[in-house]
Amino acid sequence: MLETVKYLIGSAGASGFGSRSTGEEVTAAAPDLGSITAIITGATSGIGAETARVLAMRGARLVLPARSLKAAEETRARIQAACPGADVIVLPLDLSSLSSVRCFVARFLALRLPLNLLINNAGKFSHEHAVSEDGVEMTFATNYLGHFLLTKLLLPKMAETASETGIQGRIVNVSSSIHGWFSGDCLRYLDLMTRKKIRYDATQAYALSKLANVLHTKELTGRLEVPLRRPPHHDA
Repeated sequence: MLETVKYLIGSAGASGFGSRSTGEEVTAAAPDLGSITAIITGATSGIGAETARVLAMRGARLVLPARSLKAAEETRARIQAACPGADVIVLPLDLSSLSSVRCFVARFLALRLPLNLLINNAGKFSHEHAVSEDGVEMTFATNYLGHFLLTKLLLPKMAETASETGIQGRIVNVSSSIHGWFSGDCLRYLDLMTRKKIRYDATQAYALSKLANVLHTKELTGRLEVPLRRPPHHDA
C-alpha cells in the first residue's frame, strides 16, 4: 500500500525519478543517443508512444514492432513530424504468437543493425477468456511469453553490440504494481485458467502476467550482471 501511495504522489525512487517525471527529464543526462538502436514494443500508444518520441528526439534509431502496421505507420509519421530526420523502422509483430516473434527477430537480424536497448512495454488486458495459437491464456501469452522469447532471441545480438561498442545494453521490462495482487502456484493457476477449469478472472490473469514480468527481470538481472573487475593483485 505504501508503495502505491508513493507512486500516486510521484515520490522519487532509487533512480531519482517518480511517476510524475517526464521522459525528457529522465533522458536529460543523455541528450545525444545517436549511436543507440532501440526496440520498443507497444509504441503506438501510451507510455510506449511517449518513450519512442523522446528517444527519437534524443537521436536514437527506433525499431517499432506492431500487430497493427497501420497504427505503427501513424506513430512513425507523428515522430518524424516532431523530429525531422528521425530513423524509425516498422516491423510486424504479434506478441501472442511465438512464430510471429521468431519471424520478427529474423527480419530484424536481417537488417544487420546493432541493438543497445530493448524495451518490453506492450501489454494486454483480456476481459474475456481467450487462448493463443500456442495454447496459452491470451494475457499471459502476450504480456509474458512473447516478451520472454523476444528477449531470449535478441540477447546474442545485444551481447554482440555491447562487445563491439564497449557500451552495455539495457533490457527494460515494464510491469505493474498489480503484480502483487497475485499469490499462489503460478503454473497451476495458469494451467487451470487456460483450460477453463476455474472461473476466468481478468484482473488475476493480468496480475499473473505482470508477476511473471517481474520474476523474469529478477532472473535476467542475476544472469546478466556484469561482475566487478578487480585490479590485479601484485605481491610485494
